[in-house]
Amino acid sequence: MKNINVTLDWFPNTNHTGMYVAIEKGYYRSEGLDVHISGKVHGVMTTEGADIVVSPQPTLLLGMLGTGGITGVAALTQRCDSGILSLKSAGITRPRELTGKRLTHWDQEWFHRIVGKAVDDDGGDYSKVVKVPKDVGDIVATLGADADATWIYKNWEYFEMKHAGKDVNYFAFADFGELYDFCAPAVCAKHATIDSDPEALRSFLGATDRGYIDAAADPEEGAALLSGHMDGFGRALIFESQKYASTLYLDASGHWGTMRPARWDNLADWMVEEKLIPGRGAREFTNEFLPR
Repeated sequence: MKNINVTLDWFPNTNHTGMYVAIEKGYYRSEGLDVHISGKVHGVMTTEGADIVVSPQPTLLLGMLGTGGITGVAALTQRCDSGILSLKSAGITRPRELTGKRLTHWDQEWFHRIVGKAVDDDGGDYSKVVKVPKDVGDIVATLGADADATWIYKNWEYFEMKHAGKDVNYFAFADFGELYDFCAPAVCAKHATIDSDPEALRSFLGATDRGYIDAAADPEEGAALLSGHMDGFGRALIFESQKYASTLYLDASGHWGTMRPARWDNLADWMVEEKLIPGRGAREFTNEFLPR
């Protein structure tokens, strides 16, 4: 058996269901792979001890500077499912309405550039947004207390707040420009993994594709298989989140993972223009190892 170590971008949730379906249904093992999934990375990516890492595209592009040895090989969802969540009482329904409000943030310059552009382009003033440094672990306790708004993936925290009985507003960044429909989350592989055993990577992505196809076809089964890997969350929350997330996994051909060049290039080119990265790399992303 070939060992594959995967580090997630956060704790296991419905963004990652296809991987856990592939584990539980034996899809990886049938390919001769022993897959181990771990990690609670958020905002800052680490490749230590991993063959495969899940990361939002901005963090992946910056990670290429630090290691010089990673490539994007799949997109978890076919639309960037990230945006701003707030209590309805805060009155935040679009980027400009963050002006004067408290927003949690990670200690990453790209965070401020992306959100700042969205706010300013929408007629707001990002300099007047109150920045609250916090890596939010408990969204229910945070909103209305420490902050008015948080950047989230809708698939999880939106439904977490709903199941806590909170009335919320959410807007997706992707609704405010193509730039914001970048590849997040994305899956990257180390060059050492790609170059030493490309067939193992093909097998991993092929089995993962099967897992996500199953999760999209049967969200209830997917949620049930995932729930055994999530501690402290009610099954009703996981099921509702899964029903929503399952609509985002697959492309028009019915497969998972496709990285559309426009999604990748829009953000990468912008990050070069903003001097967040010095230039484009030769091995930033590829669809070569996906089963097509």
